[in-house]
Amino acid sequence: MKIWNNHIMIRRAIGVALFCAASGTQAGAQGLTIELDCGLQGTQYTLLNGQDKPLPAGSLGLLYTFALGRSWGLITGITGGVYRTQASLPNGTTFKNYQIDDEGSAFQYSMKTVGYKETQQFLAAGVPLQLQFHTAGPGTQWYFNGGGKFIFPSGANVTITAQQLTLSGYYPDYNVNVSNLPQHGFGSITNWKASNTVVLKPAAALTAATGVSFNLSSGTRLYTGLYAEYGLTDLKSGNDSMPFVTYSPSGISAIKASGVLNMQNAGPVKLLAFGLQIRLSFGAAKARPAARHSTETESHKPTNPADTLLSDDEADTIERPVVFGVIDETALPEIQKAHLDQVAGILLRYPGIRISVVGHICNSGSETEKTKVGMARARAVAHYLETKGIDRSRMDVSAVDKSDPVEPFDLNANFRTRRAVITIL
Repeated sequence: MKIWNNHIMIRRAIGVALFCAASGTQAGAQGLTIELDCGLQGTQYTLLNGQDKPLPAGSLGLLYTFALGRSWGLITGITGGVYRTQASLPNGTTFKNYQIDDEGSAFQYSMKTVGYKETQQFLAAGVPLQLQFHTAGPGTQWYFNGGGKFIFPSGANVTITAQQLTLSGYYPDYNVNVSNLPQHGFGSITNWKASNTVVLKPAAALTAATGVSFNLSSGTRLYTGLYAEYGLTDLKSGNDSMPFVTYSPSGISAIKASGVLNMQNAGPVKLLAFGLQIRLSFGAAKARPAARHSTETESHKPTNPADTLLSDDEADTIERPVVFGVIDETALPEIQKAHLDQVAGILLRYPGIRISVVGHICNSGSETEKTKVGMARARAVAHYLETKGIDRSRMDVSAVDKSDPVEPFDLNANFRTRRAVITIL
């Protein structure tokens, strides 16, 4: 019944995640993200006279990021992972409890192990809810995610091995110790193997990740970094009073193993995972168009899309040429930075606008510049706008391949041809 309830919870978790994803498509979600985690994924708990450690495993996630601002986002979705843990006991570890034989007599059952190891493995669906911060800019970015995750596990499959298991019984009423009656469940087993299933319950965990991301193409980024998960609540269902091995009067080959998780010597079981994370994010948040100016009416619909966003003065400011002046000069003149600060401010107010930046070269017969000079000028302008928070994906950068005069031509003002021209797309 508990396993069935867990399956119901997993389906509900998937439903919640899909609802969030569907809502994201309507609310301007930043984009779809595929997440792959590889590392040590398992559980941790206090094991009396023993040790436990997480084993290599991994998980896969389908996530959405909701943009909360330029550098902030909210991440949710659905994940599915494998969690593996190995428990071991030192040689000579002995468990004792009272059981009843087939004649109805009570005896103290003693179980001594040599080379005992136990591997616990379970699948789990997860619903993360994380806050993400990342630096600005179109190139390499640093990011940090932090938040929580709800875990919905399946039952844990337990595989047990031991080099030797010795079973004996002490009957206090008769003061007799029985240790060599294998047909009645007392004796030694070499290379013992057994399996069992442990019921787990939903739990909560803290999650964090950090690393760097790279722009692969317009709207696609690759994230690489480290992740960690730490459980806050116990995964054990509370069924921790079973004997280590259940006696069988049919012989030692018919005994049933419970494993350490079903015993009181194992403390609360909490999630523990850490390792490498790779995420591939598709799509970027679509900027909402700016509201129309109050002077516009429903009957007036400009043919130029920029007119729905910008005033004439703002458009003129953006498209004012950036003049370099000196022959072969590619470093941005200090006098032009104030102008570009204004351009950046306008572009930040209207995130839906894209621009082209075209580098131009001198058109004088005596002062001819190479095409690469024009490209360097365009890149200098684009780089400066990037430092002011304008994403490079909003800019098309290019240069003319031959001299481009300023009309009307004025020999005394030829320096104006050594320029970069910004045009609203």
